[in-house]
Amino acid sequence: MTVPKERIRKLNSKPINEQGKYILYWMQAYRRFDANHSFAYALQLAKSYNKHLLVYEGLRSDYEWSSPRIHQFILEGMIENRKRAEELGINYWAFVETRAQNGKGILRNIAKDAYAIVTDDFPCFIIPEQSKSLADKCDVMLLAVDGNSVIPLSLFERPASAARIMRTWIQKKFPDFLLSFAKPKWNKSDIQGTNGKYAAPFSELKLETNQISSLLMQIQLKETTSPVKGVIGGRSVALRLLKDFLDKKITKYADERSNPKPPVETPVSFLSPYLHFGHIGAEEIVRAVMESVSPKGLDWEQLSFGKAGDRETFYTKDPAANHYLDELITWRDIGYLFFFKNPSFRKDLKDLPDWVKENLKKHKKDHREFLYDRSTWEAAKTHDPLWNAAQTELALTGRMHNYMRMLWGKKVIEWSATYEEAFDTLEYLNNKYAYDGRNPNSYTGILWCFGLFDRPWFPERNVFGNIRYMSSQSTMKKFKMQSYLDYVKSLEGDPESLFS
Repeated sequence: MTVPKERIRKLNSKPINEQGKYILYWMQAYRRFDANHSFAYALQLAKSYNKHLLVYEGLRSDYEWSSPRIHQFILEGMIENRKRAEELGINYWAFVETRAQNGKGILRNIAKDAYAIVTDDFPCFIIPEQSKSLADKCDVMLLAVDGNSVIPLSLFERPASAARIMRTWIQKKFPDFLLSFAKPKWNKSDIQGTNGKYAAPFSELKLETNQISSLLMQIQLKETTSPVKGVIGGRSVALRLLKDFLDKKITKYADERSNPKPPVETPVSFLSPYLHFGHIGAEEIVRAVMESVSPKGLDWEQLSFGKAGDRETFYTKDPAANHYLDELITWRDIGYLFFFKNPSFRKDLKDLPDWVKENLKKHKKDHREFLYDRSTWEAAKTHDPLWNAAQTELALTGRMHNYMRMLWGKKVIEWSATYEEAFDTLEYLNNKYAYDGRNPNSYTGILWCFGLFDRPWFPERNVFGNIRYMSSQSTMKKFKMQSYLDYVKSLEGDPESLFS
């Protein structure tokens, strides 16, 4: 299956290396082999040019907010990738930077013998700068493949200002790409002839799960955030969570997902960290959801008559499935597109729409009823038990209920000395503790609290002006919160997994 050209872009103007021995796939964001457009394109090039294929997956230690929590999750996925590579006969090199083994220069050294290089076109955090650095320094063509979602992001002319606009754009193009999904599962015969058995110029990762703790002690990381008991990275867990969601939860998604309850009572998929680290892809989730509603295959009749922009009926005949797909596709893609047109480490208050900037300027000197510094926020020691519960859930479990995350962000804005300080606090707490942090949707989620993708709301309020307001009091009236509060209190004694 050929990878659509709309997914591919050149990151430099360097030529192919005629003396190169292999096509190098640098696995940065889509950390899997199956259902991966980047790997598929690298394999396509290897076969087209009669070259071997080499896959390199590295893990540096010096990235912002690096911690045992994040590192362990990635390492668990790398262990699975090594085993899958052995099954398929893929020449896979896994490198982990430690105090004894520095990663500087390794990738450039590997690139010297590459005919061409393929990598992942992930538009956020450290990956854009890493890709640009290699593109500038290497002497060979570097190509990036967009496997972020169903529709290649290059097909959108500009970022969308609201979800209703993004929804229409996506749904107009959606049927055209249903038949060009990445190959869901490779066979050994697909890889045959591309393995050159090259020796890695470093000590390869030969690790079992029970050895991860020992390895983490050998790595200098930025933060000390501990892994959450029972939260396991890797593709097999992601696929199990998807099956569990489709078998037991999706029918309740539309009506109950926003109600703050313990995770065992909340009908959500828990797949966000696995999407972020590339252990599973959006395409394969979309297909699985659609086929769960229409077991005979995709419902082409429904798609043919679906009206673009309708989140209730467009994808399937099942309202709950449509609500989930709208979150997975519309709301996820609007964040990725916000970054894709200008990839960068982060987006911040400078990237907000003009009406929000004017609003913040007007209200920047408003009186704050409460003021907290970062240490108080991080320790969950505010006067508000709901906010404290949300922060405690994030710190101890690496996730937060989606409705509570919105309230959490709004209160930090309201009780910080400046809007800039509020943004910095939210970025720090989210990216330090959340498994799915450091993602385009991390930043657009935070900026949504400031008014991104939203409209002016009335009446005008202190601190917020015309930005949408949320309060703990209204949340307590809207939902029965006691079970959620009891659940969070129980975590402080025994932070068990939310994903098992």
